[in-house]
Amino acid sequence: MLIVDKINFVNEGEKILRDVTFSVDREHKVLVGENGTGKTTLLEIIIGSLMPDSGKVLLNGTFAYIPQEIKFLDKTGIEEIESAFQDIKTIEEKLSCIEKSENFDEKYGKLIAQYESIGGYSYKQTMYSMMDKFYLSEETVSLKLRNMSGGERTKCLIIKALLSQPDLLILDEPTNHLDIESIETLEESLKKFNGGLLIVSHDKTFINRITTHILHLKGGEVEEYKGNYDKFDETKNRNDTTKIKERERLLKIIEKEKIFIERFRYGTRAKQAKSREKKLQKIEIPEVEKEKQKKIQIEMAGRGGEKVAELFHIKKSFGQKNVLNDITLLIKRKERIGILGRNGSGKSTLLKIIVGKEKADSGSIKIGNSISIGYFPQDAFLMDPESTPLDEIIAYGYTIPDARDVLALFDFTGDDVFKKIREFSGGEKKKLLLAKMSIMKGNFLVLDEVTNHLSIPMKEVVLEALKNFDGTILLVTHDRYVLKNLVNKTYYLKNGKLHTKQLEDEKNTKDSSQKEINKINSRIAYLEKLLKNEHSNEKKIKELNILKKKVQLLYKRSK
Repeated sequence: MLIVDKINFVNEGEKILRDVTFSVDREHKVLVGENGTGKTTLLEIIIGSLMPDSGKVLLNGTFAYIPQEIKFLDKTGIEEIESAFQDIKTIEEKLSCIEKSENFDEKYGKLIAQYESIGGYSYKQTMYSMMDKFYLSEETVSLKLRNMSGGERTKCLIIKALLSQPDLLILDEPTNHLDIESIETLEESLKKFNGGLLIVSHDKTFINRITTHILHLKGGEVEEYKGNYDKFDETKNRNDTTKIKERERLLKIIEKEKIFIERFRYGTRAKQAKSREKKLQKIEIPEVEKEKQKKIQIEMAGRGGEKVAELFHIKKSFGQKNVLNDITLLIKRKERIGILGRNGSGKSTLLKIIVGKEKADSGSIKIGNSISIGYFPQDAFLMDPESTPLDEIIAYGYTIPDARDVLALFDFTGDDVFKKIREFSGGEKKKLLLAKMSIMKGNFLVLDEVTNHLSIPMKEVVLEALKNFDGTILLVTHDRYVLKNLVNKTYYLKNGKLHTKQLEDEKNTKDSSQKEINKINSRIAYLEKLLKNEHSNEKKIKELNILKKKVQLLYKRSK
């Protein structure tokens, strides 16, 4: 069990965490909040790599931690995974020494019995079975972690963590680099996990499928909500509305009382006025922090031609690995195309070839007339770490006031615009790239994991901007929410070739929702027919109102 008790943490004079208190036993809890609010800092305090200024962390039992950025990369993938079986590996070494000395005494027999009892003869089968589930080949795990893609590294650590069977799993944005199939495998594994879960995530679909509680970190404080993200969002909005109404009610009372007090302060009712003034001083008005309604617009450079880009028989290999094999594709104006595929399948390489950052081994690309490309790379760390947000925007010809206006839309205000990029979190760096993307003035956006690291509210803002963009979009993403709400054509990259692919899970969900909508609408029509002759039937009126609200919610979710 994990107990976090009144944790406070200050960084460079800024209080990041304020009396943070919560516990995790066998629940599945997800920590959410805007970028840069201190979520990763809190996890690092919990695992002991950072010391809080005050408060304490109590952790009974074992835990496994998967960081957002994997720093130790010298091991091979298989070495990392096998470290989950350290007890078994230790006995293997002892048995090997005895076998070399050929001294098969009683100790050897005891070690053999112990080896068998802890799964020594079956652990490799278990390990390779788990690797298959996450689509990791033996060839891939033979590489050092530094030579793997971000998704492949994350898979190795996830497999190690699951196989070590800890009492508590702590994961920091585990889906960022995973392909959709691996995310779904992770979801199923976490659903079956019997221990406690503490996860930082900005993946709304993932959160909704695995969580039992939401921990909302805002202003340094954590507030806990029972249920998934949708339930949290609904409850939070309802609570905020209630607070706003209560605040307005109290302000009206105060205003009325002030008028009375001023009117009778020195008259015959002065005593009554003084009494009311004392009562007024005791009224506590709830503070309501209004959420800033962010809205960004991605500038566009002209309409462009109908044919945006044409790819003819593109091939690309890295050494013996054939990544792209005879890719032919026509991209038309205003299309929203999603490229899916497993980690390492060549999606990013394909985008780099289209934008001219990588050369194909053979084949050709024709970019259409008056087409201007805005490219958003997957790597959020390409910018000069010594640069500042202000430097990055001024480089596009903006004045300092105009540059500050652009940055403010992405929450870079005050002294934040002068901070070095190396000081920012992954999400903050991504927001800065988005700020740059918004002023690129392209009419063909090529986006590689554009929503990775972004908080859910910021994802919504970016998604809305992309939906309103009047040009063409080609994107690689593993975010199922983005795919569902933006993309109108999908390709799957497998074995170097592009295949058309429909997201069956989303299709089935929509079909199921439509069936339920049709069923409810039939019941609504039947009740309305009955109520023409039974106006006073309160039970049927109540049922009708409930069904109408339910069908509205289903329509909203199916969009």
